[in-house]
Amino acid sequence: MAASTELDPPVLDVHLRPGGDDLVLDVAGDLVQGTGPLLHAAVSGALDAHPSPRELVMDLSELRFCDSGGLNALVRAHHHARAAGTELHLLNPTTPVAFLLHLTGVAQVLRVSPNPAAARAPEDAP
Repeated sequence: MAASTELDPPVLDVHLRPGGDDLVLDVAGDLVQGTGPLLHAAVSGALDAHPSPRELVMDLSELRFCDSGGLNALVRAHHHARAAGTELHLLNPTTPVAFLLHLTGVAQVLRVSPNPAAARAPEDAP
């Protein structure tokens, strides 16, 4: 049986789930140049359907890969959320994605938390 030399096209799945006063987008797959518009559409749709949430949280725990086009999509999402009066929060990025966010300096611009417990703001702590 010969191995296929074709690469599978990148796939990005984005699902909205309620999160109290926040919106939570579960982001899975590959965030690359070709899938960035899917993320933008999901962010726009979420903010249109639920105006003025306190935070837009992106759970990146299932995001396998991110390239420069994906970084651009995250920064665009940040600007879109901010324009809507909402804070973007990237939650639980996988190790390769967290490395890329830190290497490029994006982690200094966007709020990134390594796990759900770290996402709690100090004023929310008991």
